[in-house]
Amino acid sequence: MNALKNNEHRSICARCGGQCCRTRPGIESPERFQAQPDPATALAELLIRREWILETHYGVPYTPGVTAPDPDRIIQYPRPATMSEQSKNSAGITAADDCVYLTPVGCSLAFDSRPRMCRELIPDSCFECETPWGRREAALAWLHHQDIIQAASATLAVQKGSQP
Repeated sequence: MNALKNNEHRSICARCGGQCCRTRPGIESPERFQAQPDPATALAELLIRREWILETHYGVPYTPGVTAPDPDRIIQYPRPATMSEQSKNSAGITAADDCVYLTPVGCSLAFDSRPRMCRELIPDSCFECETPWGRREAALAWLHHQDIIQAASATLAVQKGSQP
C-alpha cells in the first residue's frame, strides 16, 4: 500500500461536491491485493459483492527502455464500482456516476482503505484536482499481475454460474 500522508481536504471536497467521486471512482494498485494471503480471493470477494469492477485498458503504455508500446494488449485493473454498475451488475458503463462509497458527507472508506488513485489525489481550491497515479500508471502496475485478475475473474464466473 502507498504510505502517503492523508492529503484529504474535506472543505475543498465539500465545496466542489466531490466531482471526482461523481465521475469515475479511483483505481487501485496491485499492492493492496498482494498484501493479502490470497490476492485473487481478496479481489474476487469485492467483485462478487459488486463493490468493485474490473476496468479495461487497451494497449501497453510506452515507457522508453522499460516497455514497448503494444496496442493489442488488454490490461485489466480494479476500481470501485459506480452506483449504476453495481445496480445493473455490469461493468463498462461509460456514463459518469457516483462511486459506491460516496456518501452525502464524503467517502465512506477510511483514507488508508481508499484506492491508490484517491489517496494520491491532490486537492485544488479551484477544483482542478489532479493525481500523479492514473490510468497509465495503473496499466503499467497491473501489466505483470494479470494472473491475479484472471484468477479473480474465474472465481467470479464460478460464483455467477452457481447463482439461480
